[in-house]
Amino acid sequence: MNIPSFEGILTVVATPFDQGGAIAFDVLGKHIDFLLANRVGTIVPGGTTGEYYAQTVEERKRVLSFVAEHVGKKARLVAGTNSQRPDDIIELSSHAKGLGYEALMLAAPFYSLPGTQELAQHFRHIAGATGMPIILYNFPARTGVDMNREFLEAIADIKSICAIKESSGSFARMLEHIVHFDGRYQRVCGADDQAVDSFLWGARSWIAGASNFLPAEHVALYETCVLKKDFVRGQKLMHAMLPMFYLLENGGKYIQYVKYGCELAGIPVGSPRRPLLPLSDAEKADFRRLYDQLKAAKIGALAA
Repeated sequence: MNIPSFEGILTVVATPFDQGGAIAFDVLGKHIDFLLANRVGTIVPGGTTGEYYAQTVEERKRVLSFVAEHVGKKARLVAGTNSQRPDDIIELSSHAKGLGYEALMLAAPFYSLPGTQELAQHFRHIAGATGMPIILYNFPARTGVDMNREFLEAIADIKSICAIKESSGSFARMLEHIVHFDGRYQRVCGADDQAVDSFLWGARSWIAGASNFLPAEHVALYETCVLKKDFVRGQKLMHAMLPMFYLLENGGKYIQYVKYGCELAGIPVGSPRRPLLPLSDAEKADFRRLYDQLKAAKIGALAA
């Protein structure tokens, strides 16, 4: 099995819905073109930002197929195939493998709350059944389960589990990974407000939801910190982006904000599916103020 090295911006692409709630594939195509035009290197359908939890298995397959066909060889592909049901994960992953996706992104099954050893056995089962490289996605606030040190030690022999997106919110976790697992798992930034810190400590990739509507800014920050290793300038860029990231990470409506951000960027991807509801006018006004402020900062120019 070829284990890929993950580099650059991996955008967890939002799923557009029309007014009737159906997936708007024409808009999805335009959205992908927008990301590619702004030099996003990897497209990731089926993540949390893509509202996979609100879609049927067949809808998810259609999204995976459409993205693979539309992207072709213009970018790398990683598939979000998480589910409450292991059989669904395996079915979706097999579909993605046949389409040429090079890796999977998988969180813990939500709601069932497996213990540490149960979670380890779950991933051992999935790794054996899929035969694909896996990026772990640790997001205990959403899954209720933490991919802690004990868990990572229990699966350390599974070579296909090759990277971890750490979204617990604690930067101490990335330091723990450096101390105990340096060289074992690729470290991927999974918290937008910790991007510069993650890059400083060796992360070379950023799985980002906000890059749906700020792709050029994300690429600029990545290139400044990782390629140019100019962390003084990187801190300046992050200072301009931080108010937006703070709202996204702490405002309780990440998906709604990302979808509205896409609308402001010229790609109207519609409202989220229930149970989520659209933003209020006041929430939109607060978001737009930060969006306009960030765009006025001209991050690309700052990164030059």
